[in-house]
Amino acid sequence: MPTLKTNVFLVGIMGVGKTTIARRLARMLGVAAVDVDSYMRNMYHRDSSRLFKDMGEEKFRACEVHALAACADLGPAIVSCSEGAVAMPEGRRILTERGFAIFLDSSCDGAMKRIRSLRTRPLLAQGCDAHSIMDARRPMLEEVACACVDVEGLSTTEACARVTAVLKGRGIYVK
Repeated sequence: MPTLKTNVFLVGIMGVGKTTIARRLARMLGVAAVDVDSYMRNMYHRDSSRLFKDMGEEKFRACEVHALAACADLGPAIVSCSEGAVAMPEGRRILTERGFAIFLDSSCDGAMKRIRSLRTRPLLAQGCDAHSIMDARRPMLEEVACACVDVEGLSTTEACARVTAVLKGRGIYVK
């Protein structure tokens, strides 16, 4: 029976494919997938953009951390993290102490090509520059990452294969 030894947190910039990869990876491995953004949407009955607008960034980030902790409690699972999970020290603590974080890396331009609508991305909807966001987040993403997988230009299947190789190699996933 396939087993995850701990939560696997997929982290990275917006648009890198965390949710898509988490869902496909969980199906491929026969384990559970949890999405922090979906958890927040269900908890607050509003999408991230609306929550961000209604609450402001500081309260929104606190809600992200709360949702991340709740999702970590559901594991072990493949957890697709919100892009801002690393923005708060408590979020980074959860990522480092309660699982194995994999930084899905991509160029900012590559990630932005995959975003269908800027309106669904709170910081971009406010007019923030994607490159500035990436520059600010990269050190935090690298800080929490147990491994980095470059997904630039890869299909979802190819990205999942690379993540699976890391998980097997580190003994996180046992079949």
